Amino acid sequence: MPTTTPTPLPQGGTVVVGGLIEPITLNPLLADDEASLAVVSLIFDSLLAVDPRTGALVPNLARAWRVSADGLTITFDLRDDVLWHDGEPFAAKDVEFTFEALANTSPGLSTGLGVDSPRRFDLALVEEFQAPDAKTFLIKLSEPSCSALYDLGLLPIVPRHVPQQQATVIGTGPFMLREWLHGDRITLMRNPHYWRGAPRLDALIYRVLADEEELLAELEAGQIDVAQIRPGALARVEAAENFEVYRYPAAEGYFIAFNNDHPVLGDRRVRQALSYALDRERLVDQILLDQGTLLATGLLPGHWALRGDTGPGLYDYDPGEARRLLAEAGWSDSDGDGILDREGEPLQLSLATNAGNGTREAIAILAGQYYRAIGVAAQVELVEWGNLLGRMFSHRFDAVVLSWPLELDPDQREFWHCEENALGSGFNFVSYCNPHLDALLIEGATMLSCDSERRAEIYSEMASILTEDRPYDFLFAPDNLLAANRRVVGPDPSPFAGLYWNVADWYVTQ
Repeated sequence: MPTTTPTPLPQGGTVVVGGLIEPITLNPLLADDEASLAVVSLIFDSLLAVDPRTGALVPNLARAWRVSADGLTITFDLRDDVLWHDGEPFAAKDVEFTFEALANTSPGLSTGLGVDSPRRFDLALVEEFQAPDAKTFLIKLSEPSCSALYDLGLLPIVPRHVPQQQATVIGTGPFMLREWLHGDRITLMRNPHYWRGAPRLDALIYRVLADEEELLAELEAGQIDVAQIRPGALARVEAAENFEVYRYPAAEGYFIAFNNDHPVLGDRRVRQALSYALDRERLVDQILLDQGTLLATGLLPGHWALRGDTGPGLYDYDPGEARRLLAEAGWSDSDGDGILDREGEPLQLSLATNAGNGTREAIAILAGQYYRAIGVAAQVELVEWGNLLGRMFSHRFDAVVLSWPLELDPDQREFWHCEENALGSGFNFVSYCNPHLDALLIEGATMLSCDSERRAEIYSEMASILTEDRPYDFLFAPDNLLAANRRVVGPDPSPFAGLYWNVADWYVTQ
């Protein structure tokens, strides 16, 4: 039977990515800003990576990993086919060196990588680490912690053989640093020895633009191929017709938090009624120009820890059900003034947020209108951020509009566990306490061997409980909008793994 020669994959070209912020550093253990982290992810690898579809951990520099039966030891089995950009082989001693740098335990590192690293706290539960051989790395924890897998597995690994006082940037990632012209651009070139296979692109350039107008003009002129844009610029970009626009939710969730110690909001029926009172789709339409994703819980839709596509159902807009629940809780309009009352007291609530945050302000204003429509005398307060924090952590508030990062690991003890409810500290400032949920939270975070199937059962049940108890009214995640010139093939941005997870597969058509 005749054989055929496979058609070579398309290859070549340079992609120019535009941004408004210049990276602060390309030191992966010091990078903490969005621009630095994005460029660093192209140069350095971590032991594990993130599944772009589910947010689950998957192999990377480590081809496999396991958690001991007692939950205290994590063993990483490392790949044996990885080279650093300078051709030196990657080995377990590099991982050990990275952890020493972060822990600041290695002699001579007082002016090196470990100083003031924002990632040092990821080692909080690490008691010991070692590289017993070239392809094995062991971590011993002080207590079982399934979330430690995300913290430790996603740390960027740096080379042991490169003196830290040098400015050389050497990683194992798909691209290598060619030059950094501060204030202008960072040029990266293909790593021909990349362990996943050499990227198809010849180079990737990150250009720094002065403002949004310059960025959009450069996009339209074809000088920039890829850029994040605001919803307000979407119509202009789409009118150019030579761009593909990718939409995916940002890892930031907006919500309204209810004070469960409040004499009115302590009644679950009232919290549920306020949820039914909101038309979330209209909030997204008006506030985000219809560029947002509704949230049912504190995890993004599609997350591995939620059974089904989106987890528990949302509270649909149903003002009739809202009024029914308030009536069941004893509230009625006894004097016909349009405001519900009970035993002579009107149903009054304050809805606060920090002044100057346009999205939060808009949510508060619109939510206040919806609350008033069902008979709640809602007063919107725009408060200076420091004062708002003081009121939150001293529990002197009714309801507050906020947003938090949506983390990859589903452990949410800090928000919901009863012991996190403490005046002056603790992120359970809404004073929510459910002993059954506490037990689930502890089991999900500390279960031996960190079985993902059981953890998914636990966190799906957690989400269902929170949907019913409603300490937060989850609203939406804003959508990221990525404009890419149609000549660039391959971008597939992920809410979990970001923009560059498959950058080695991108190429340019001529």
